[in-house]
Amino acid sequence: MSKLCFVTTGATAPFTKLIVSVLSTPSLDAFLQCEVTHIFIQYGTAKDVYETSAQAARAYLKQKGAEEKLEIDGMDFDSSGLSKQFKLVQETQGLAISHAGSGSILVALRFQVPLIVVPNTALLDNHQEELAVAMDRANYVIHGNVDNLAPAIKAFEDFRAKMAQFPPITAGKQRQSKSFADVMDETVGFTDFNNE
Repeated sequence: MSKLCFVTTGATAPFTKLIVSVLSTPSLDAFLQCEVTHIFIQYGTAKDVYETSAQAARAYLKQKGAEEKLEIDGMDFDSSGLSKQFKLVQETQGLAISHAGSGSILVALRFQVPLIVVPNTALLDNHQEELAVAMDRANYVIHGNVDNLAPAIKAFEDFRAKMAQFPPITAGKQRQSKSFADVMDETVGFTDFNNE
C-alpha cells in the first residue's frame, strides 16, 4: 500500500531550506521508518535546489537498498491549485509538510490530513513561527523545525489520532458567519473585543 508525503514550499518564493531538509538523510530515514512510499515536492521556482537534493537523496536510498521503498518526485507549480495533491495524501493516509503559508495550511486542514508546518525563520518578522506554535498548541498541525524535521515526521501517525477537527468555512453556520481571517484569529487566540 502506498503512503504519500506531499511537500509544498511556496510557488513564487519557495522555501529552499525546506526542500533540503525534507530530502536530508535523517528525514529520509524517518520517512522509511513511517513506511512513507512516495515524497512529492512542489518546489516552485527552486528546481535546481530540488534536483540537486533529490539526486543526493536517491543516491542515499540506493546505498541503503531502499530505492524501491521510497520514490521522490516533484513539480514546479500546478495552476489548478493543490487540492488534488492533498486529496491523494488523504486517500493514502499520508502526511503533508508545508511552509507556513496560510493558503497551503487551509487546504490541508480542510482535507483533515496530518500537516507539519515549518516556519521560515529567515523572514524578518516572526508571524510564521507564531502561527505554527499556536496551531500546534490547538492540535491542528505539528510544528516542524527546518533544521531537524525527522522528529515531526516520526510523530505524524500518533498525531492523526489526536488531530483537532478544523471547521470548514463553506459549511453551515461557518459559511454565514466567519471568514478565513475570523477562523484563524479564533484558532490562534486573537479575539475582537469590539464584537463581544
